Amino acid sequence: MITHMLVFRFRDDLPPGVAESVLAELETFPSRYPAMRNWRSGANVSTRDDTMSHGFVVEFPTEQDLLDYLHSDSHERFVRERWRPVVERQAIVSFPTVGDHQHTERGSR
Repeated sequence: MITHMLVFRFRDDLPPGVAESVLAELETFPSRYPAMRNWRSGANVSTRDDTMSHGFVVEFPTEQDLLDYLHSDSHERFVRERWRPVVERQAIVSFPTVGDHQHTERGSR
């Protein structure tokens, strides 16, 4: 399993409704890209760091599934036409998921 995470901040000067429209389109991704698993997204509620306003996490069965999604025509078009014009800042991390981790209160297994 590959976990793909993206955190981002919308530009401050967007017209009303633009950010909401992009967020609504993002929510359609799991139905448009069948390899996606466990899609989760939301606004940043951290009291420690408000650098980014939103984020999403999704899993893919294989790294090739992630690459197929990233390089698909529809994803490339979304990034070019809808994402880049409205997002001020972003950070992306993708990593292999190693087992299910159950942590105690101190963070150990």
